[in-house]
Amino acid sequence: MPKFKASYEGIGAAMRSPQVRAALRARAERIAAAAKSIDAAEGGKAKIGTGEGTHPNGRPFARATSDAVNSEFGTSKTARRRTLGRAADTL
Repeated sequence: MPKFKASYEGIGAAMRSPQVRAALRARAERIAAAAKSIDAAEGGKAKIGTGEGTHPNGRPFARATSDAVNSEFGTSKTARRRTLGRAADTL
């Protein structure tokens, strides 16, 4: 049986493939849906969505986003709720 030899170019091409991008997008959408559920259950009004792009080195990414930065990380006047982090932890 022939041995598999990975190449830097081959791994890069696989990373940028439509299938990998679709999988990243699907994961971000699942996290966003879970975060919306958590936020709604706690009476929050955050606008939660998804975003995607490519890092300068060519690596694609997709992420769940929230406009409620203060409730995600907390401030001296706002409690830390960590909605996105908790949603990602559940999946």
